[in-house]
Amino acid sequence: MFRIWIGSMVALAALAAQAQQMEAGEWEFTNTMSSPMLPQAQTMTMKRCLTSKEVADPAGWQPRPESDCKVTPKGKSGDSVSWDISCPKAGMNGTGTARLAGATIEGETKMTMSGQGQNVQMTTKTKGRRVGPCK
Repeated sequence: MFRIWIGSMVALAALAAQAQQMEAGEWEFTNTMSSPMLPQAQTMTMKRCLTSKEVADPAGWQPRPESDCKVTPKGKSGDSVSWDISCPKAGMNGTGTARLAGATIEGETKMTMSGQGQNVQMTTKTKGRRVGPCK
C-alpha cells in the first residue's frame, strides 16, 4: 500500500505538470495520508530534482507503484487536472485531482481498497513547491 501511496503522489505531480508547464528545479512534496485503518494521519516529505526534460515530458517520471497500476487522465480544466487510478492486483481503485499554480501544486487522491469483505478508504493530500534550482 505504501508503494501505491508514493506512486499516487508522483502521479499527481506528473498529471498536474501536464496541465501547465511545471518549472524545472528542486521540488519538495509533502503528503498526508489518512485512513480509518491508521491510528493517525501519516505525513511524508520528499524532495525531487525535476530537469527541463522531465517537465517537458512528465509521463516519463511517473513510476509504476505496482506492475498492474494504471493512471488514466480524466480531464483538464484551467490549471486543474483529474484522473482515475486502478491497481487490480492490490484491489485498489481511486480518483485524484491536482492544481498547479506557478511554483506550487496541491492535490488529493482518494483510494478504496477492497478485500476480505470490506472496503477501506485512504485519502492522500499533497502539497508541493519549487524550492530552488537543483543541487
